[in-house]
Amino acid sequence: MLEMSQWIGRKMKTVLMLMICTLVLTFQSFAWAETATATDSLDDAVVVAKVIQNNTNVQDDSPEVISTSNQTASSVKNDLADGKIRQLPSLNEPVIDQAKVLSANEKQNLEAKIRNIYNQGKAQIGVIIVPTTGAEGIFDFAMRTAEQWKLGSAKQDNGLLIAVAVNDRKIHIATGYGLEGVLPDIMVSRIIRNQITPYFKAGQYGQGIQAGVMEIERILNLDPEIAKQAADELKARQDQAIQEQEAKDRTMTTAIIILIVGIFASFIIGNRLSASVAGVTAFAAGLIYGSGILMSLVLGFGIFFLLITSLAQLIFQMFLSGGGRGGSSGGGFGGGGGYTGGGGGFGGGGASGSW
Repeated sequence: MLEMSQWIGRKMKTVLMLMICTLVLTFQSFAWAETATATDSLDDAVVVAKVIQNNTNVQDDSPEVISTSNQTASSVKNDLADGKIRQLPSLNEPVIDQAKVLSANEKQNLEAKIRNIYNQGKAQIGVIIVPTTGAEGIFDFAMRTAEQWKLGSAKQDNGLLIAVAVNDRKIHIATGYGLEGVLPDIMVSRIIRNQITPYFKAGQYGQGIQAGVMEIERILNLDPEIAKQAADELKARQDQAIQEQEAKDRTMTTAIIILIVGIFASFIIGNRLSASVAGVTAFAAGLIYGSGILMSLVLGFGIFFLLITSLAQLIFQMFLSGGGRGGSSGGGFGGGGGYTGGGGGFGGGGASGSW
């Protein structure tokens, strides 16, 4: 009897140490990952905060013209054979509409707005509208176009490309290196979602692009000092939300690891002992990762129940038996209407959308 008690004691110590080591190693790995992975930059938060501050009443509303329109997004004639990649046109004007979805007046107004932004030194914007990108995805097509057109100046890298594939119902806005701080990916995605695609869904491509360009212009005109003040509170809320989500992810991952270790331990020391140790370890993990007492209790009891009833072992055995499957200083245009890139660079910043 004494030998049996000693044997159980040794096994319990072994399992407990194994659980503790698993918990410590998992905690350290998550801590390292959290340190190594940066959250959204302050520049992103600055821009988002300012836009939210200025647009609290209107930014998520669909344009009124759409709500009363009976138009729907329609396809255009496809000019590209299946499996082919589109050849790129030369950049000689701000807007190239190969899909022919813009009226003459829409194209003229859009180009006037783009040239005005360029003349102010804010950015050099190019727009390309095609029926389809063919075998190429919208992101790859946009990046290939941006690299060939070289929008923006080589010094400022302030180019921006809006690529639209009408039949594919895809759009991508690519931002040059110099604009990634003031037009972060999250804001570009917001512009696509709130300003552009509501019009596209109604077949109003000219109005959608115009609305997007106007929003881009407004953001480029923001006062960064005022925006920074508004960003502090937003950034704190964003960081808190990210930390809470990361805590949940870490807790669940650790719980799964503890459950697996508990399953193997149950074959050595039995269900009761392994379930008790695993339940306590899961409860401690929940507290360490900031899940709160209630959530930690639920987690610990859940693992204890799965192990004490052999349900976890049964599921694990079923899984094993079934098999797991499972350039120049700047771009420019002359009085005759020419429009060329100035050597700006793009690094993949921007966002895509669909409608």
